[in-house]
Amino acid sequence: MSEIKELPNFLDSDFGGGKGSFLFDFAPLQRHTDIPRPFLHRHGYYHILWMSQALGEHQIDFETYPIRRNSVFFLSPGQVHAWSSSIEAVGYVMNFSAEFFLQMFPKIEDMLAFPFFHITNSDPVLYLSDAQHAELLPLMKEIEGEFNSELVGRHDIVRSLLLILLTRLRRLHKPRQSDLALPKSYMLTKRFKLLIEQRFLELGSVQDYATLLLVTERRLNEAVKGTTGKTASQLIHERILLEAKRLLAETAMDISEIAYQLNFDDPAYFCRFFKKQVAATPSEFRKRFTLPFQ
Repeated sequence: MSEIKELPNFLDSDFGGGKGSFLFDFAPLQRHTDIPRPFLHRHGYYHILWMSQALGEHQIDFETYPIRRNSVFFLSPGQVHAWSSSIEAVGYVMNFSAEFFLQMFPKIEDMLAFPFFHITNSDPVLYLSDAQHAELLPLMKEIEGEFNSELVGRHDIVRSLLLILLTRLRRLHKPRQSDLALPKSYMLTKRFKLLIEQRFLELGSVQDYATLLLVTERRLNEAVKGTTGKTASQLIHERILLEAKRLLAETAMDISEIAYQLNFDDPAYFCRFFKKQVAATPSEFRKRFTLPFQ
């Protein structure tokens, strides 16, 4: 097969023209000719796209979301995405490093309270009303002003303002009814999903996860089923499938190499597993997603 160019991976951000080591970056979308990026790529940092004016599509981990007026998108490091707009995008881009993120959320419990920046988030976008957008826009401008000031302690103030922004956006996030009805089960499911993200290439069974979470396999399955409507095994398989998609789209590894990296002993079984889930063979998927994003 012909060599496939690996997807771009932007490890640092300098949209705002900042100096020194990267912690936080902020810039208006309309000032950059290299935005939007309509090709699949990923970042080594957390990424917020605040789109006051835009019209198009945003592909995140091979799922497509509409872009419209007053859209706010949230991405975590490593996610594959691409977006395009048929009109000039007006708004802001905010990027911040893992170090900056951990300074805001030093404990896992703190992070779990926010639905935006972890693997449990199934809704990586908020669509604001005009009134909500108008109410929050001054806070965005305050962050912009503090970032551009280059005054001593600006990162401390930016961090505080960003936490206020995320808290106010969290208030606008509408949890599913199951989230409200099963808070304990939902928290267990969140922790399970986070553990999948950290250990899916190491742990082989639902029982392995249950042991680490200090619950029975039955209790874990009941929590996951009640919260998501899926089994614990399905969530594990979904994460393996996502990694397979990333490797197919991002690398020139052959299919057998990908199968072995994902701990499939038999590449043919991996191909059957993939086709059952995606309704396309790994080769067909690779051909589709290595083309420029339209």
